[in-house]
Amino acid sequence: MKNTFLDTVFKIDITFHAIAGSVLAFMMVITLLDIVMRNMGSPIVGTVEIISFCGSVVIGFAIPYTSWKKAHVYVDFLTEKLSPGNKRIMEIVTRCMGIVLFAFIGYNFILYGLDLIKTKEVSPSFRLPYYPIPFGLSLSCFLQCLTLIADLVKTVHPGGDK
Repeated sequence: MKNTFLDTVFKIDITFHAIAGSVLAFMMVITLLDIVMRNMGSPIVGTVEIISFCGSVVIGFAIPYTSWKKAHVYVDFLTEKLSPGNKRIMEIVTRCMGIVLFAFIGYNFILYGLDLIKTKEVSPSFRLPYYPIPFGLSLSCFLQCLTLIADLVKTVHPGGDK
């Protein structure tokens, strides 16, 4: 049961990470093309808009896998001085706080997306609706909650993690 849960969360994290990487590559291509086209006197219309939409996807979708791999910045000068038991307690408390925080953020992204649907707000150049972005970010926040729960499971029951 534990390994099935961990494997499922890991596969979803990898999928989101692959999407983030693909969108980042797309952003680089669009930026390069815009620079080349701008030098030829014909810039790509809406480049800033495209990059803004894509940037939110890249950042939001990369967070869960980054957490899984523990590739984020640690400030561990305090935890280095703790005993292994106290360090484990600190990890459990911080993971629980992270779960609450990301659940709150995800919920508020949903509320914001619903508000954007209600107001029918769209982007200026392409007239694309804004609401898919907060819904995608809320999905990423809830996946981050699952990733933190998986990390909590690995902390409480060590062994067998990727």
